[in-house]
Amino acid sequence: MRLNLVAALGAILALGGLVRPWAQAQAPLALPQVTPWALWPLVVLGAGGLVLAVLRPRWAAVALLLAGLTGAFLALLVFKQAVHSGYTTPALPGYWTSFYGCLLVVVGALGRLGVLVGRDRTTHFLRDVLPPAAVPFLVLLLWEGLVEGHRIPRAIFPKMSDVYQVLVSANSVLLRDSSRTFVREVLFGYALGVSAGLVLGTLVAFSPFLRRGFLPLATASSAVPIVGLAPVLGRAFGVDWQSKAAVVVVISFFPMLVNVVQGLNSVEPLELDLLRSYAATPGEVFRKLRFPNALPYIFNALKVAAILALISVIVAEFLIPGPPEGLGQRISLSARSGGYDVTFATIAFASVIGIGSYSVVAALERLFTFWHSSFREGN
Repeated sequence: MRLNLVAALGAILALGGLVRPWAQAQAPLALPQVTPWALWPLVVLGAGGLVLAVLRPRWAAVALLLAGLTGAFLALLVFKQAVHSGYTTPALPGYWTSFYGCLLVVVGALGRLGVLVGRDRTTHFLRDVLPPAAVPFLVLLLWEGLVEGHRIPRAIFPKMSDVYQVLVSANSVLLRDSSRTFVREVLFGYALGVSAGLVLGTLVAFSPFLRRGFLPLATASSAVPIVGLAPVLGRAFGVDWQSKAAVVVVISFFPMLVNVVQGLNSVEPLELDLLRSYAATPGEVFRKLRFPNALPYIFNALKVAAILALISVIVAEFLIPGPPEGLGQRISLSARSGGYDVTFATIAFASVIGIGSYSVVAALERLFTFWHSSFREGN
């Protein structure tokens, strides 16, 4: 058996923090004086983590992961109860030692899970699925614990719980802003931009004149920064949603154009000669060889444009003054007024939309290009 040094060190720290002061009243108070009910659960979790750190089996790493997350959550809950009881000063070393120790146990468990060897479904789940699912909980616990422990005011940096409260209480406003940003501006501009890029890219691919004359210009134009482009389009199309959609059109157009040209022209000469030997017409060559060959390139452009479109439209809402609607305007207005909990909640909404958009395009890519070597090798 091999000792998991990181997890063992974390468990020792977590246990050591239980006997040190956690909160300050007239005198420093240790954990049993702050919240007596939490002493034994944390002792059990710390001792259990220390024992499991010695064990090598993969299920011991899973138990370590759960013990570390639960211990960090309990430590945070203990200090929150102390705050609600009237303690207003930052946390003392006992809290930090136990909290960081529990998180260190989680890191050790994730490290052990990441090096599991095997091709069965259980090993795949423990190595490839569980760690990515656990990391967000680790980050959110660290965020909440740091802000709560240092007693940072909400107007400077909000806790995760503050952001969650905004997401619950103001979800109707955020949904309305998301509808304006995503449906009116992103979807409309995205559909128009990628469609134009697909059509024009097809024309450029079959025209040597356009490839030599237009393609370098299009590649150079794609490097124009959004901070310079947005005010110009705002002046041309006005300050309403049309100017933001125009920004998305430009941002989505160039990746699609370049990828379509590359995909249509990157065919194997032997495959092309084979079809020509069967007297295939140019239309049949396009339908049976060139377009299927271009599909991976097209979906690559769609995925890139899906993320760039959302980022660019939020930046455009910053740069083009207009009605106080949309995710970009909500971020700007709340940040200026010191409502950073609203700012982070809006960013969370935008992130969910971006991840959802990318996932939809990726699912369509897998549906239409299942034959591609990248998916076959993945299986």
